[in-house]
Amino acid sequence: MKYLVNVQEKQPDVDPRSLRARVKDREKAVLRDTYFLIDPDDSVSKRLKMGYTVIYPTGTTTGHAHDEEEVYYVISGEGVMVVGDDEFPIKTGDALYVPPKEFHTTYQRGNIPLTVLWVTGKLDPEEYEK
Repeated sequence: MKYLVNVQEKQPDVDPRSLRARVKDREKAVLRDTYFLIDPDDSVSKRLKMGYTVIYPTGTTTGHAHDEEEVYYVISGEGVMVVGDDEFPIKTGDALYVPPKEFHTTYQRGNIPLTVLWVTGKLDPEEYEK
């Protein structure tokens, strides 16, 4: 008898009421919620933005690039982060740096949502034009 079971090793729910079943034939792969915690437009900090994103099973983020550097910390789940031409498998406890102007996107993998905390930092133009 097995007393220890890990959700990542289990088959996902196939019930038609499950999230996976309801989003299976969606038009776009993006399936995430983002929550802004600190925003330079309405906080004391004028350079830092902080938030977290939950990427649901079978989902991705919207790929983008910006004139800010960014760090990610994986709170839970697992997935793949694409930064430029590189792909990095990510899981709970991992941290990842994204340089300014580098395209990046995240793909959820596994059975539980992928939750990432992120912080961006505005740079002076001369810092990212080098």
